[in-house]
Parts: sequence; structure tokens; C-alpha cells
Amino acid sequence: MKKTGILVGVMTVLLVIVLAVVLWPKSSQKSSSDGKLSIVASTNVYAEVAETVAGDKANVSAIITKQSVSPEDYDPTNDVAKKVSKADIALGNGLGYDAWLNKLTKSSKKTKLLLASDMLNKDSKANPHLWNDPENMITVAQKLADELSKKDPDNKNYYQNNAAAYKQKLQPVTDKVNELKAKVAGKKVFETESIYEYMLKDLGATIVGDDFAESIAEDSDPSANATKEVREALNNRQVDFVVQNTQTTGGDVDKMVKLAKEQNIPIVKVTETSPDNTSYVDWKLSELNQIEKIVS
Repeated sequence: MKKTGILVGVMTVLLVIVLAVVLWPKSSQKSSSDGKLSIVASTNVYAEVAETVAGDKANVSAIITKQSVSPEDYDPTNDVAKKVSKADIALGNGLGYDAWLNKLTKSSKKTKLLLASDMLNKDSKANPHLWNDPENMITVAQKLADELSKKDPDNKNYYQNNAAAYKQKLQPVTDKVNELKAKVAGKKVFETESIYEYMLKDLGATIVGDDFAESIAEDSDPSANATKEVREALNNRQVDFVVQNTQTTGGDVDKMVKLAKEQNIPIVKVTETSPDNTSYVDWKLSELNQIEKIVS
């Protein structure tokens, strides 16, 4: 009888352990120490989207937070690699703009890579400066909300509502674009580098000197024909205003900016990366307001 009692006791303990393991509450794919999802964004622009959509349900951080750091030339450290490998989601731009993020996520078995270019169904030849179309950012917010809803279904309504709130947050930018369309439509614009293409197309502008701008964006010298085309357009005042990326200077760019000033052609100053401690809305409005002054 004693042996039977001991055996029954042992079996009871084992059953309790098995049931405890089976019934232990799952964390709905949340892996950080505080039980929240972890999202790492390649830049502060995408981190702002993630922070708005995820709210207090995720820990969000940006790898690049300084305007002086170029995502295209960035070389991640070991600490950054570890951070990405531990994240639930890595949010980036794609189209080669932050290619290092692709490489870092490949070495992780748990990190899901989400790229704006995939969310927007852009092909490999598309202009990588996707954030200069506010509608693109709204789509990214919605796609991120859908992904978070899958990972954390208990908070689906929370994420979906936050995505809708992000759309409202960008309303001042989309309103300004719609307001300026009638005034900018058909205006001929030369951009020193092809970073503002999406916004200019939203506004209905006619872009001149594409080949020159593309060469600068690719860090190559514009061809003689491309340079001649822009020079003649500026000299003949066939350009209504110039969009200058102030983060790219020297050589051919400086010559074209100087020529535009000599011809009294207005210049809109933009930046490729977000100014430090500046929201997306304030950043885009500061650029659009310059255009408004020119066309009003």
C-alpha cells in the first residue's frame, strides 16, 4: 500500500506540473521584459509612425535619429545588430535606402522586416524617398496597424484607431497639398536632387532636369547633355522655382543654385532627412509654406 501511495503521489505532482506548463498564459508574441512588443525603425521618420500606431503597447526606437547621419551610408554597430535581432518588428523604407536593415533582420529568427516599399507595392526602380508623399505615410501606418493586430489581436481596435488618428495627424499636410495644387499645377520645377519628386507630383508640378537630379541622387556626375538642359532652362527662365536639397552641396549643384539666383528664380530649401527634434508634419509644412509664398 505504501508503494502504491508513493506512486500515486508522484503521478499527481507530475500531472500538476504538466497542467501548469500547458495552462501558463501566453504573451501574444510579446517578447520584451515588460511584456510589450518591440519595434525598431531605421529612421526617426518611421519611428514616429510606429510610436503613433503602437502607442503604449510597444517599445519603439529609431536607429538613426540625427539629421547629419545618412541612412544610405550608415554602417550599423554590433549593438545595433543585437537590438534589431531582439525586436519583434523592424520597420524600414526599402529600395536600397536602408539596405543594412535587410541584412540585420536576416540573421534573426524572430524579427519581422516590414518595408514601406513593400507596403506600397513599389518596384525596384521606384524613387526611394517615399516619405515625401503624405499618402504613402498614411498607408504605412495602416499596414503597420494590420501587422500589429495580427501579433497582438487583443489590442486590434487600439491599433486600428491609432492608424486612423495618424491620418488625422497628417491632415494639415494633406490639406496644404490640396490647397496648393491649383496654384502649382503646370509650374516648371527643377530639383537639384530627386528627393522631392513625390511631393512635386502630388502638387501637379512639371519637373525639368530629371537626368541631372537623378545623377546627383546616385552620387555620379551629370552628363554634359543633362547639365546643358538645366543650364539653358535656368538661363531662359523656363523654371518657375528650384527645389534645393541643402544637404547636398558642391560642384554641379552649387553652380545651378548660383545660376538660379542670378536669374532671380525662387529657391525652395528642403532636406532629405528630418531635422532633429522636428515632427513629420512640421517638417513638411515648413517646405510647403515656402512653395506657397512663391506661387501666391
